[in-house]
Amino acid sequence: MRRLALVFSILCLSAMPARADFARAVLDYDGGRFDRARGEFRLLAERGHPGAEFMLGAMYFYGKGVRRDDQIAAVWFHKSAIKGNASGQLAFGSLHIRGLGVRQDLVKAYAWLTVASNHGIAGLQQQAVALRDEAAQLMRPDEIADARRWAAGFKAKPARLTLDK
Repeated sequence: MRRLALVFSILCLSAMPARADFARAVLDYDGGRFDRARGEFRLLAERGHPGAEFMLGAMYFYGKGVRRDDQIAAVWFHKSAIKGNASGQLAFGSLHIRGLGVRQDLVKAYAWLTVASNHGIAGLQQQAVALRDEAAQLMRPDEIADARRWAAGFKAKPARLTLDK
């Protein structure tokens, strides 16, 4: 049975166009060619590409080339976030502040925004810290301590099937 699953997985991966290209998909997205971008991002996301997962989340969040859907956006942002994508972490944490596509949870918001800020990416870090500090104003000290503890223990889970990063 395991062997059959492995053969099926290999066949599925080999059936995907080898030309799935993240940079090209971003250019398609930026150029307003959302159908093409979505197709490329989906192929890459199915292989576990965290950047493509983030971009699919953004497409659903903003309704670019797809019907706007905060819940689907949250799923893609989460997939990206757990793999260590800073933009995915920022987006997923942000959704928790107001409860967009997820149940509002300031502890999760604070934790994900802390993890995002730890990447040290200048503009992203500033956004994450500003949003985290806004959330903190609505939180109790014990909630902040819990969020900090979770963030300190966060370990990204690498994608197992990613062929193109």
